[in-house]
Amino acid sequence: MRKSSAVPRTGQGALTIARQSQEIAFSLLVSSGPAGRRTGKGSLTGEPEAMRRAFRAGDARLTLDDGTEHQIAIVAHSEGDGTAYFELR
Repeated sequence: MRKSSAVPRTGQGALTIARQSQEIAFSLLVSSGPAGRRTGKGSLTGEPEAMRRAFRAGDARLTLDDGTEHQIAIVAHSEGDGTAYFELR
């Protein structure tokens, strides 16, 4: 039997790094891991300088459009690009 792929949640939100908030667009895919633990990963799109700062900081807080907050780890970014990739903490 073939497993259907999950659809990522997308929207507008805010990325907070060191008490500074930046508006971003997000794509988030959350799944259930072992023992009911939630795991997730996704991408953020915003100003290239904000994505650079986020990657250098490593940890940040992502606030979704419905007010839900997630602690995230920025795991990848290309210098000069407006997209960064993250995993939920």
